Amino acid sequence: MDENIREILLGGQSFSWKEEADGSFTAVLNERVYRIRDIHDAESDEYLRSYFDLDYDYDKARDEIRAKDQILREAVDKVGKLRILKQDHWITTISFILSQNNNIKRITGLYRKLCENYGHEVEKGYFSFPTPEELSRATEEDLRALGVGFRAPFIMDAVRNHHILDEIDSLDFDDALSRLETIKGIGPKVASCILIFSYARREGFPMDTWMKQCMAKYYSGKDKSYFHPYEALSQQYLFSFMRS
Repeated sequence: MDENIREILLGGQSFSWKEEADGSFTAVLNERVYRIRDIHDAESDEYLRSYFDLDYDYDKARDEIRAKDQILREAVDKVGKLRILKQDHWITTISFILSQNNNIKRITGLYRKLCENYGHEVEKGYFSFPTPEELSRATEEDLRALGVGFRAPFIMDAVRNHHILDEIDSLDFDDALSRLETIKGIGPKVASCILIFSYARREGFPMDTWMKQCMAKYYSGKDKSYFHPYEALSQQYLFSFMRS
């Protein structure tokens, strides 16, 4: 079973990546343009090793998830090898504020608009995601003009309170959730996504529309504790399975 690099990069964890015509993937991260074809391209780069969480035993986790029940077995077999990305705290926070009541294609478009309008050019035609300082140049009206809609004041509040993101590592999961939720517009689902996809909090289990349908259909009466200790990775398999 090969790593499903397309689902890992484009399946809703990150909005930084673009699939190129030749089948490779590009993203501007860490002040450079990364170009990869598969997970092996990440092995020799220290930043990407961490980003792709290459030192975690995903084979063991997948085997144990797959053995849990028939639905998870089908999900793992259909989706292939997934892993959970460890992304920049700030980028992940704004990305999942953008994700509210939105779809992957549109979120990615808004992400690109923020890069092109408020980031800086790293390579010709490739723009970084704007830092809090860069994004502080924008007004709420500017952001609405880009199409972010009701999320504009939430982004502005995140800019003002980005220092909160430096406090999260020292907190347990529930306190980290509560602290993130002090940023305007961040609720339990978005906070949980931020903790999973940026802080490697593997106990996260965000409940969006897909997951609510999944739990109602296959896991009635159960909660995230059923999937312990692989809540986040199980959720990602079920999310991908339901969407496909």
